[in-house]
Amino acid sequence: MMIKLLIIEDEIRLSEILYDWFCNRDFQVTVCHDGISGYESALKVSYDAIISDVMLPDMDGFTIVKKLRSMKVRTPVIMLTARVELQDKLQGFGAGAEDYLTKPFEIEELDARIKVLLKKNGKTVRTESTKCLNGPDFILEKNSRTLNNPTSNKSVKLSVKEYTLLFYFMENYGQVLSKEQITVRIWGYDTDIEYNNEEVYISFLRKKLKFIETSSVIETVRGVGYRLRGKADEEF
Repeated sequence: MMIKLLIIEDEIRLSEILYDWFCNRDFQVTVCHDGISGYESALKVSYDAIISDVMLPDMDGFTIVKKLRSMKVRTPVIMLTARVELQDKLQGFGAGAEDYLTKPFEIEELDARIKVLLKKNGKTVRTESTKCLNGPDFILEKNSRTLNNPTSNKSVKLSVKEYTLLFYFMENYGQVLSKEQITVRIWGYDTDIEYNNEEVYISFLRKKLKFIETSSVIETVRGVGYRLRGKADEEF
């Protein structure tokens, strides 16, 4: 059975990133962009977990959690906020939230925290059992972050950022990813990293793909972004 997740977040870009991330992991995701609609959705639907921002239009996250608990809705809630003061965190826990994550954050950490909450409530999240990801003509080994080509018998180790970037391209094989999408996914949605940073890492990946003698390429789509494709793919 799919895990039902409610995301209450008024930052459109962040909500889209979270939606894509959890949908790709077989969650059934609902997104609301204001407090009232989020609260009403949490009342009507039996969600397995809720991710809620604190600062929201119409009704703030603290109030949402308080009202849900007063209505005997016990769905575990993780609160997101740019506030870092201890008092704000205590207010979140006092309202009835189970966890509290300050912005900016790594999406992998949020994912891990959601899984912990679900496990405590007896919910099982499907996890990937495979140790390798297959590209068009290469293999990406997860545990060792090794990129190898069985045909040429060549392999090379990737850095954490290189691995994350290639993994993202493989998740979206053949699709064009914008510079903004890449920057947000790899460095976070609230980052000061310059946009040319992803160009540096794409250059690193291209050299390593070339080193293992794969025909797969990370192609530049002028004015749009980048995409991973194999030699056999049709030209767009």
